[in-house]
Order: sequence, then C-alpha cells, then structure tokens
Amino acid sequence: MIKRIECAYVPVSDVERSARWYVEVLGMGLRSEVEPGKGAIMIMGDGGWLFLLPSPDMTPLTFPTTGWTVDGDHFEMFPICFETDDIQKLYKSLLQAGLWLEAEVRDEGSCGHQLTFKDPDGNKFQVWQQPE
Repeated sequence: MIKRIECAYVPVSDVERSARWYVEVLGMGLRSEVEPGKGAIMIMGDGGWLFLLPSPDMTPLTFPTTGWTVDGDHFEMFPICFETDDIQKLYKSLLQAGLWLEAEVRDEGSCGHQLTFKDPDGNKFQVWQQPE
C-alpha cells in the first residue's frame, strides 16, 4: 500500500548555512527563501523534497547497528540513501567541501557504485549510482 518516500526531514544546527551547503555541494535546489527558525525545503533532481529543520540539541541522523558487520561490531548507519546519475562528479564536489566521506567510490558490482558521506552537522548519508 505504501508507494514511496515523498520527503525526509533532516536536523541541522544552522538552516541557512546547511541550505547553502546542500545547494553548492549536493546540487539540490532551494524551494523558497529560508525563513529564520522555520527551516528550508530542498528539491532533489527528481522533485523529491528534503526538509532541513532547526534542531537546538542537534543529534545527527545516524544509529549504531550490527546488521552490516560480520564480527558483531557496531557500524554507524546512515538512514537515507540518495541516488545520482554522476557519482564521480558528486564525489569531487564532496571532496572539495572538506567534510568526512569515504576515501573512494566503491564499485559494488550489481549493486552499483556507492559512497558514504556526512553533511556539516554530521548527518550521515549514502549515495549510489545504478550499475552501467
């Protein structure tokens, strides 16, 4: 009965700074001017919305899991995975931004190319590109 995720909500410490970063580094659009204290609506390439909401206590979007490890160690999981048509271009943009990201794009064969990164507030995301 559920068709897709229409939008997602991301906590940020500074909405204006984060909105600029999501535009400049990730290439998202800004739906309208940022209203102080209200948040920002980011538009992805396919039209999906990502809401950046002010979070006074700023707890980044991540959680520990053992589901992605073979030895039972904790893995810091990302709650959102984006899709891109040009993961190498995105990788270069993230590299220039100077924040945490994986050392290189991973080729996961039939699962495509993948990369994990964090935004300025430490929210952790993955991005993937369909296999060629």
